[in-house]
Amino acid sequence: MRSIHRARQQGAIMLMTMIIMLVLLFSSLFVMEMAIFEEMAVSNEQKGLQVYQVAYSELDGQYKYLIDNPSVLLDAKASNVSLTIVQDQTGCPNSTQICQTATLRYIGEVPPPPGYSLGKYMGLMFEIDSVATLLKAGAQSSQTLGFIYVNTL
Repeated sequence: MRSIHRARQQGAIMLMTMIIMLVLLFSSLFVMEMAIFEEMAVSNEQKGLQVYQVAYSELDGQYKYLIDNPSVLLDAKASNVSLTIVQDQTGCPNSTQICQTATLRYIGEVPPPPGYSLGKYMGLMFEIDSVATLLKAGAQSSQTLGFIYVNTL
């Protein structure tokens, strides 16, 4: 009788141990799944910030280039001008690199900024659109910079 009672106790202990092991297994699988999900979310956010920074940096480079080359600005009065990428001129050879485009758009004439004579100067308003795309991740950032170029009448 003792051996039957002892066998039942051992069977109950083994059953409880298996239940505890199953609970631990499923909880560890859940934790691992959440860790993978969070890693992917962080990776996507990092790629989004990367393309944002590339697009934003391109605006600064384009602005400096255009101020040094006003003839490009005057050409843009006729139609939008696709600009050569300043920051990374390698282009977009494969899907693991960031592809960029930059466009200069003429908006119209505006009064010159304070400090300029209205009779001698006019303001020309432009926008630079910079778009950076990481094809592999599907991340894209589009940034725009508006500025006024002062020209003589």
